[in-house]
Amino acid sequence: MVSIIIPVYNAEAYLDRCIGSVVAQTYPDIEIILVNDGSTDGSLRICEDWQKKDGRIVLISQQNRGVSAARNAGLAVARGSHVMMLDSDDYFDPDACDLMLGTMREKDADCVICGLNQTHGFIWRPQKNADYASAEDFRRDFAYWLNTELLSTSVNKIYKKSKILSCYPEGQSFGEDLIFSLNYLKGCDRISFITAAPYRHEVFNMHSLTHGFNVRRFDDLERIQECVRDFAGGQDVPYAKYVKDAVHLIRGLYKADGYSSGDKKKILGEWFSRSFLKNLKIKDMSLGWRDRILLGCLYGGFYLGVNLVVNGKSMIRL
Repeated sequence: MVSIIIPVYNAEAYLDRCIGSVVAQTYPDIEIILVNDGSTDGSLRICEDWQKKDGRIVLISQQNRGVSAARNAGLAVARGSHVMMLDSDDYFDPDACDLMLGTMREKDADCVICGLNQTHGFIWRPQKNADYASAEDFRRDFAYWLNTELLSTSVNKIYKKSKILSCYPEGQSFGEDLIFSLNYLKGCDRISFITAAPYRHEVFNMHSLTHGFNVRRFDDLERIQECVRDFAGGQDVPYAKYVKDAVHLIRGLYKADGYSSGDKKKILGEWFSRSFLKNLKIKDMSLGWRDRILLGCLYGGFYLGVNLVVNGKSMIRL
């Protein structure tokens, strides 16, 4: 049996499509675990309606605790020997379970990683099929796969329930999927990537947790990189994704409302002083010229310059 865990929070606009895609799977031996995470819209009613129609659906309802807590609640009750994750605004192709489980059995793999097909014209997937005989074998290409972002989500993978030894980190505002994935992959004997993309990702849900800025993400970024360092072990630690995410967060902070210039300077300065970024050299980074100037300003303590790089045009209009 495959247990499919779907955390649900205020997703009524997409939920029928999501659940319907799982009910319609060509592989019938599935358990559908809906975790209503304190929704305030009509999501719970939709879940209850589907539960009445399909006996494979298990419904959990809890106070809002976040996506990691919702997935952990699903893992706690999952009865399947295999587990897949699905976000409530996304959906599966009809053969997603058949394909993922069939590949896992054919390859004798502990984890199969597929592509994602975004709902508006972009496919995010491996360039070719790849098989690794051990986690140590996989580490040799770890930096490449980390930079593709295919490790950064939980939803494009199938897991063996017996090998899930670590839950999702609760309280993390982003990057919880990557931490979970790396903790799982450490215990894998065989890992396979496939070019197929049976997962459909909705890119226009502005209520999704992937949108918006949260200042806690700076601390989260350091925890993510610590996990990356731990997984890399004796191999060279990859930093390209970390630097890209750091620049994205700096831009997010200086675009965000609700913080004064002094607040932004303090937040950025305190994070930078304890960050992995502080010990890296700009000349070794692969950056565009704007980002290179931005980090140069940060390293030099020129916070007005950081603001100018991020908000230059709007500042000139003022």
